[in-house]
Amino acid sequence: MKRKLIIHSILFCLVELTLLFSCSSKSENNTATELSLDGSWHFFASNEIDETNVIAENNIVWDTISVPGNWDTREKYATYVGKGYYKKSFTLPENWGDKHIRLKFGAVYQTAKVWLNGEFLGTNVGGYLPFDFDITPYIHKTGTNNLVVMADNTIKRGAWWAWGGISRAVVLEANEPVSLVYQHISSVPDFDNEVVNFSITYKIENNGKSPMNVAIKSTIKGKEMLPETSLSIDAGKVEEVVVRFKRKLSDFDLWHFDTPNLYQLATDVAVDGMLQDQTVDNFGIRKFEVRGEQFYLNNSAVRMNGVNRVHDHPAYGNTEPDQLIAQDILDIKSLGCNFSRLMHAPLSENLLDFCDKNGFLLVEEIPVWGDEDPNSFPDNPLTKQWMKTMIERDFNHPSVVAWSVGNELRNPGDDWDDKALTKGQYGYVDAMLDYVAILDSTRLKTYVSITTYRKGEIGTEPYEKVDFISMNSYGNAPVLAEKTHKKFPGKPIFISEIGIGQIGPGPDGFLSEDMVEYLRELKKYPWITGVSLWSYNDYRSNYKGTPASGFREWGIVDEHRNKKKAYYQLKEIYKYWKE
Repeated sequence: MKRKLIIHSILFCLVELTLLFSCSSKSENNTATELSLDGSWHFFASNEIDETNVIAENNIVWDTISVPGNWDTREKYATYVGKGYYKKSFTLPENWGDKHIRLKFGAVYQTAKVWLNGEFLGTNVGGYLPFDFDITPYIHKTGTNNLVVMADNTIKRGAWWAWGGISRAVVLEANEPVSLVYQHISSVPDFDNEVVNFSITYKIENNGKSPMNVAIKSTIKGKEMLPETSLSIDAGKVEEVVVRFKRKLSDFDLWHFDTPNLYQLATDVAVDGMLQDQTVDNFGIRKFEVRGEQFYLNNSAVRMNGVNRVHDHPAYGNTEPDQLIAQDILDIKSLGCNFSRLMHAPLSENLLDFCDKNGFLLVEEIPVWGDEDPNSFPDNPLTKQWMKTMIERDFNHPSVVAWSVGNELRNPGDDWDDKALTKGQYGYVDAMLDYVAILDSTRLKTYVSITTYRKGEIGTEPYEKVDFISMNSYGNAPVLAEKTHKKFPGKPIFISEIGIGQIGPGPDGFLSEDMVEYLRELKKYPWITGVSLWSYNDYRSNYKGTPASGFREWGIVDEHRNKKKAYYQLKEIYKYWKE
């Protein structure tokens, strides 16, 4: 036992060292002072007491809880569904008196309401993406501030567990009047002309009381300082400026899943010579594209495989601690995986950072799922907000190569052979693909279908607007893929999920003979760009068909990451794909 503990400690230290040297934040803000509100908060769970009484603290007996975290990781609240109230008191640093202050949340599931010093700041709906509030008018610069957050996890999405609570960091950020909202870095190699085409979009806001003449100075660290860019911004306005330039391709090392080379763009924002903001962002130089029925990465055809991964762990919920991400992604890569749409919802920023630095390609998706999703209608402002927020947050990550607008949309009913997109779902996908093209023209776009090989036809699926077809298969995958290719020719097909029933509990859970044969047979089709097995890990669920254990046993590892027989089967299959 002692030997096992020593080995475990060594492995844990290795993971910690990997994180220390490989998982630093993608953005370092040196002048915008941050104050973390993470740690112990007061907590109260109730669906009966009116929120006004909670704000006024009438007859409230508060518990304590950690933020970030999920209340349902605690036995006391393990099955609680509804409203959870969080309360935190804090004071500002003395030197923040003249600063512009924002309150920033990494994610709160699923509907959040926020009050500061009794003032209602607003509502956010979504659960997986950041949101923030300008609290300058409401903050007490001296004395105590009281913050209350209501999180409601009543709405669940998909078959994964609706983990409730404040699942990402909470931060106060103090800025000068002028600040850099983001810098979006596009760096695409042109192999014919042997150059890299750079395009940098700077978004600047002026929260001052007068117009500002702003100077932007950027440096590609270790390479060169770029010419200064200037613009004038009126008081209370936000402006964007785009800078384009070319550099010799031979001066840069490309980002690839085998060699994930990264560069840094450091930017200073100044007004009248006075520094207002500083930001450093990582970026990679790579070109991921479709030619005919193939994926190409950096001018070479690639076929890539993966497994899906659910953001779920009995001890951590969906909070995604660094050590779990490092453990999971490195293990997934060791299987021979390098490409996946891991999950049906936006991924955590630290997971994206890790994939950038360790070479794993991703399709990101917003959580619009199934036959009864109320958000699958044309020009939905909420789904547009989710997509815009996700793309703006994740634009600089070279690991992200495509956006997906939804998963397994289909008409309701029990007859699976009759499944097709409804008129509203078609309109949703069609409009969202157009919207994605406006937000980001540098990446591919798709949606994940189970209707292409059923009743879907050209005219009932927005086939023309996707760059590649993503299809899920829980049947005879080669036959279903052939049907899809015949009806929707000329585009690559990625099997974004593949499975037959559940793998079963560990350690004896295994891939059936049919599944092994399907995975091997799919290799022979040149228009199949890869497959992704559902799933890497078992995950908590209350979806229909979930075993008495409370976990869907679809994983090649169990919920605690213990390997099953299926794990070793998949490793051999992916070796075969590489031969």
